[in-house]
Amino acid sequence: MNEDIDHLVREIRDKPAASTRAAARLMSLLENHPARITELYAGLADWPEPLMVLGITGPPGAGKSTLVDELIGSYRKRHPQRRLGVIAVDPSSPFTKGSVMGDRVRMMRHATDPNVFVRSLAARGHLGGLALGVRGVLRVMGLMQCQLVLIETVGVGQSEMEVAEFADLVAIILAPGQGDGIQMLKSGLMEAGDVFVINKADREGAAALQSQLLATLNLRTQTGGSGYRIPICLTSALEGTGIAEFLDLLEEQHAQSGTQWLARRRQRFEQEVEQAVLQEAQHRLIETLRNTGIASAGIAGVLRGETTVTELAIALLQISAQGTSQQNEGHADERRFEN
Repeated sequence: MNEDIDHLVREIRDKPAASTRAAARLMSLLENHPARITELYAGLADWPEPLMVLGITGPPGAGKSTLVDELIGSYRKRHPQRRLGVIAVDPSSPFTKGSVMGDRVRMMRHATDPNVFVRSLAARGHLGGLALGVRGVLRVMGLMQCQLVLIETVGVGQSEMEVAEFADLVAIILAPGQGDGIQMLKSGLMEAGDVFVINKADREGAAALQSQLLATLNLRTQTGGSGYRIPICLTSALEGTGIAEFLDLLEEQHAQSGTQWLARRRQRFEQEVEQAVLQEAQHRLIETLRNTGIASAGIAGVLRGETTVTELAIALLQISAQGTSQQNEGHADERRFEN
């Protein structure tokens, strides 16, 4: 796919409310060719961004998808003018490597809502179940002016902590009958959670789970020494109870920490650009080493003490900057390192 990313970005920016098709094409492009995400960095500083990126994670069977579906409905009723995006990271098909869109099926009642955009991504075996293209998809949802973005992950254990790299706030969804407090502590999810939700609270065992979770979180608070008490919500997505209270808590968290979230995102953007620049520079240096013939002569010169690694690196950078149209100058630099 050779679509012009700049053209798609301009189309989305010009008409964010009527850009669903362009956004879907751009997301597909970035998911299938994640190396092209670097093309989005130019001008990223003035892109619109969500008010909140919420990670939804937890063990399988906790009712994450049903809870997300209810949360979408509650958010849309409360904020009818706002746009909402959902990144549903689904298990991969062992045959096609595409996503098994179970999560998206559960949200079909929102399919006709122009202010709800649901995107399924295939995990493709990636650590944490997060698709390689999720970073690009998240950027595009910001460009579409989604005020809230939910990232729902597959739910496969310790590696789910990876969602914290993308989300402002991570909600761990648990349900009765999924193990005691010690098992929760062992799972590794405890360290990642900013908010804990006991879903299926209408079932027997919800109160016991809440007590176990409180004890575990108190131990974490005492050990960490921060004094901050992590909130716990009780919900029943099936009955629709506790959803409004959960949304109240999220908006309270945004009011308290929204500025810090924005600053943290900007810091991540800068780190991503720095990594991308270093990777591009490394790639160009490797190509220069391979294509100019300077490698063996230059390295031999370093070993003989006729030049230094720093001088060789500077020469390579200069050749790389000159480009392929000035290969003759590259050959002149190459002769500097010959006997």
